Amino acid sequence: MRFTSKNRGFTLIELIVTVSIAAILAVVAVPSFTQFIDESRDRAMVQQLMKALITARSEAVVRAAPVTVSAIDGNWAKGWLSWVDANANGSYDDGEALQKNAAVSSSTITGDRGGTSISSIAFNSDGFLNDTAAVVVSYRTSPEYCSRDRNINISLTGQVSVTERSCP
Repeated sequence: MRFTSKNRGFTLIELIVTVSIAAILAVVAVPSFTQFIDESRDRAMVQQLMKALITARSEAVVRAAPVTVSAIDGNWAKGWLSWVDANANGSYDDGEALQKNAAVSSSTITGDRGGTSISSIAFNSDGFLNDTAAVVVSYRTSPEYCSRDRNINISLTGQVSVTERSCP
């Protein structure tokens, strides 16, 4: 009786080489993937705030009433709330909320109007900024990555735009 051997598997050497190559590729790819996720999260946060500001401006025009976007508890990093002042008392009351957004990252968000820190931005019934100077909302990553930091600019006419941070 004659036995013929047919090669029906991998040798141990082939298996070790394959697993080694896969491990090297994983070590190289994981940091890049983590950075990609962080960059996407930062980009989404800026877009979410920008969308809230654009929506508030549109709602002010549609409702023919002032609409305000204000920081939750005076801290933009905790999130923001869009609301219409239905009773015209100048402050948020239950039932006036249009949209509430929670911040999802550990970044710093600050509002600035001519060097003064602000915690709310209001649009009048014409869609113009209900203020005396343009507003800049700064988004800063933590830890700081200048390439991912953005400024959301709101002109007196209510136009909302995003610019990259000027890095030293």
